[in-house]
Amino acid sequence: MKEESIRTRRHSLSGKLILLFIVMAIVFVMLVGAGIRYAFQEHFRDNIRPHITQYLEYVRADIGAPPDQSRARELADRLNIEIQIFDPEGDWSSSGRLTSVDALDIEHGFVINGKQYFHVEDNHDRHYLMSRDGETTLLFNVPNLRDQRKGFRGWFPLLILLALLLVLYHATRRLFAPLETIKQGVEQFGAGDIEHRIHIKRKDELGELASSFNGMADDIQQMLDAKRQLLLGISHELRSPLTRARVAAEILPDDEKKQQIIRDINEMEALIEELIETERLSDRHRKLNRVRSNIVDVINDTVQTWFDSAGITMRLHETEVMIDIDVARIKLLLKNLLDNAIRHTPEAGLPPVVDLRVGWQEVIITISDHGRGIDEQHLPHLTEPFYRADSSRQRETGGYGLGLYLCKMIAEAHDGGLEIDSLKGEGTRVIVKLPL
Repeated sequence: MKEESIRTRRHSLSGKLILLFIVMAIVFVMLVGAGIRYAFQEHFRDNIRPHITQYLEYVRADIGAPPDQSRARELADRLNIEIQIFDPEGDWSSSGRLTSVDALDIEHGFVINGKQYFHVEDNHDRHYLMSRDGETTLLFNVPNLRDQRKGFRGWFPLLILLALLLVLYHATRRLFAPLETIKQGVEQFGAGDIEHRIHIKRKDELGELASSFNGMADDIQQMLDAKRQLLLGISHELRSPLTRARVAAEILPDDEKKQQIIRDINEMEALIEELIETERLSDRHRKLNRVRSNIVDVINDTVQTWFDSAGITMRLHETEVMIDIDVARIKLLLKNLLDNAIRHTPEAGLPPVVDLRVGWQEVIITISDHGRGIDEQHLPHLTEPFYRADSSRQRETGGYGLGLYLCKMIAEAHDGGLEIDSLKGEGTRVIVKLPL
C-alpha cells in the first residue's frame, strides 16, 4: 500500500508540477546567487577594493613604522577593525586572536603607492589584507562586516527558498484539489451509483470538466430510466395476451401439444416476472419490506413449498437465526438457486445441499449441486443479465440468463452479496451472504 501511494504521488500531475517548481526554484536561486556574487566581486575589485586598500594604507601610515601598538589599539577601537602586527619585538592583535602567518593562503597581490599588499585567507574562512614592510607584517580585517555578510549569504536565500516552496506547495494543492474529487466521482459513478454528481464550484477548466461530467451523468440516467420504464411497460402489457393464451390453451384437448404450450406460457410468465422484479430492485426508489425473521424457517418453507420431493440435503441450525429480510424476495432468491441446482444435477447424482452458517456479522447460505460444473471463464459473467454459459442447453433447461442476475440484485438490495464457485466435473456452489 505504501509503495502504491508513493508511485501514485510520483505520477500525479500536482507532484510533477511541484517537482518542476522545486527544480526551477533551485536553479533560479543558484543563477541569481552566482550572478550577484560575480557582480559584487567585479564591483568590489573595480570600485570598492581600491578605496578600502587606500583607506588601510592611511591606517598603516597612522600606525607608523615601526608599528605603535597603542596607536593601533586606538585605531582598531575607533574604526571597528581588526589589526594584527607581527614583528621581531612581538606579535600583537587588537582582538586578542593571532593568525598564523604561515597558514595563510595568498589569493592575489597588488601594489599601492609602491607598497606590496596581499589578499589572504586563513583556514577559518576569514579574509585579511596583508602588508609587509621588511620584517614587519600587518593584517587588517573588518570582522563585523565579514560575519554579517557570511550569515546573510548562508541563511537568507535558504529561508526564502523554503518559504517559496511552502507557498508553492499549498497553492498547487489548492489549484489541483478538484482533481481528486473528480476522480472519486468518476469511480463512484463507474461502480454503479448513477445518481452521484460532482460538486465543484470552480469557473476554470476543472469546473467545466465537472459540469460536463454531471451533464453526461444526467443523460445516462435519463436513458436508463427511459429504458427501465419501457421494459416495465412492455412486461406489463405482455401479461394480458399471455393470460388469454393460457385460457385458450386450457380448453384444448389434453395431449403433448397442449402441455408444451402451457410450459411455454409458464416460461414466458416467469421471464416477465423476473424482468419486472429486477427492474424494481434496480429502481433508485426501491423499498424492501424487511421484517425480523428466522432464516431457518424461511429456508424450510421454501424447500417444502417448491422442492418437497427433490430430496434436498439440509444442514441448518437447530436454533433460531434472526435477521432483517424481505421474506418474499429471499424466498424468490432461494427458489431460483435451488431450481438451478436441481436442473443441473444428473439423474443418478447426489441431490443439492443447502448449508447455513453464521459468520462474523453475517449469515452465509451455500447451495451446492453435484453437476458437471462451469468453466472458469464463465464465472465472472454468470450474474450478468441474459448471459448464457451454454446457449445450446439454456433453452432446454428453461433458463434465460436472468435468474442469477435477479438473485444478485436481491442479495445486494439486502446489503449482502452473491458469489459463485465451480469446478469442472465436480459441481457448483452459490454463496449468499446476508448481514445480521
